[in-house]
Amino acid sequence: MKKKLKISLGIILVLALAIVSYKLIASNSIKDKTYSHLETIGYTQNDIDNVEIKHSFLNKLLGYNEWRIFVEFESEPDIIFAFTYRDKQIIRQGITSKVTQLDIAEIEEYDSKFDNGELKNN
Repeated sequence: MKKKLKISLGIILVLALAIVSYKLIASNSIKDKTYSHLETIGYTQNDIDNVEIKHSFLNKLLGYNEWRIFVEFESEPDIIFAFTYRDKQIIRQGITSKVTQLDIAEIEEYDSKFDNGELKNN
């Protein structure tokens, strides 16, 4: 009985380590790809205050985006640009605020600023 318990615990430990390793390695890779993607648009790492990567196995099982990326720029610290990593691409998904709910005009304004490279540090 003890042998089966040890084997079961060993398998659980190996699976847990594999999951943690997958999330850590993939998260770092996606973070690098996010910076690369933003650099192709014209932004530098100095323009970016924070990049947060979130992962969900449940989302993957349900067919949603497995990886979610949240980018904050130095010039707009209260605005968060949401991206996802899907099909080996960084895809922009939306814009939100930490402080207030944005209306359509504000979302379009920040969308335009992002596209035009106006979020760079001056």
